[in-house]
Amino acid sequence: MRELVQQTEHVVIKIGSAVFLRDQLHVDRPAFASLVEGIDDLIRRGWSVTLVSSGAVAMGRQWLGEAAGPGREIPRLQAYAALGQSRLMEMYETEFSHYGRKVAQILFSRGDLSERPRYLNARQTLATLEELGAVAVINENDTVATEELRFGDNDQLAAMTAGLVGAETLILLSDVAGLKEVEFGPAGERRLGATVESIEVDDPRIDQWAGPSATGVGTGGMISKVRAARIAARSGATTVIAPGKERRVLQRIADGEAVGTIFDPGNSPTVAGRKIWLGSSALATGKITCDQGARRAIRRQGASLLPSGITAVDGDFEEGAVVELCDEKGQIFARGLTVYGAQDLRAIAGHQSQKIESILGFKVLDAAVHRDNLIIL
Repeated sequence: MRELVQQTEHVVIKIGSAVFLRDQLHVDRPAFASLVEGIDDLIRRGWSVTLVSSGAVAMGRQWLGEAAGPGREIPRLQAYAALGQSRLMEMYETEFSHYGRKVAQILFSRGDLSERPRYLNARQTLATLEELGAVAVINENDTVATEELRFGDNDQLAAMTAGLVGAETLILLSDVAGLKEVEFGPAGERRLGATVESIEVDDPRIDQWAGPSATGVGTGGMISKVRAARIAARSGATTVIAPGKERRVLQRIADGEAVGTIFDPGNSPTVAGRKIWLGSSALATGKITCDQGARRAIRRQGASLLPSGITAVDGDFEEGAVVELCDEKGQIFARGLTVYGAQDLRAIAGHQSQKIESILGFKVLDAAVHRDNLIIL
């Protein structure tokens, strides 16, 4: 897998807050400068680099002299982000200027990537910035994001960005060395073992080993990074979780050294085009419950969802909406674009496709969700 990483043409690098802070408050300037040097090195090797950077909230706290702490109300965190975002970008501009490079700030809200036209516009903007030779520095627009329209953390944003730009590799720089093996003691305590060098994203051991965040600075943790690796795998991207504070960490990854943990996409079904957007960025506006036969046909045979396999429809949505498909236990297994609106789907649910026209007075397709607009999760 490390040989494949060395062949990367486009990489998305996510830098967590804990990477460039030395004590949850003050910037670790040497670590920050080293990372920018590493990014410049990758670009000189011919790699395209898109950067996703946390740190606006932490920079705002630093400017006010307030240490990180749990339980902060959202308006205060948003104010920290507003105070810190310009200072974060100033740091990047200063460091990259030493290498003659320009940076461009992009702030995404969840809605920017959940709607297909805005998603395509974002992709074109990033491609144009690359043509202009600028390094895109992406962050969530924390100052206006609501709980319902948040990415959750920048690990998820970075994974979505990897699909957006078609990156072969996603590098998540963190305050940990990578995924560690875990043994559980008699009282259920976690005992950390060796760092895992390489593992497939669907390996069941990952869910047992992933644990909480090592510091109180960031919002993620190993669970979040594993989730990001699985999102990235849908577009065929390999994920590397590596210790961001280690000297020359990016150069060593590019050289093929055994740094951090590589998450191999393995046998994960890879998708392209619209399905990348469906699988990673689109927000569902409804839910369709499928019977066992429909679930099996979709997952194993790549079939479309027919009305006969629908047992329930939740939500109020129009035709062409993004919906989640779940089994009768409520487990979500796919996402797709509906051919019919919610009201019409309720009317034809459980019926054979040849009865659609007699029930609705019209028929668009035999399928409720066509396989060309459906992705298995």
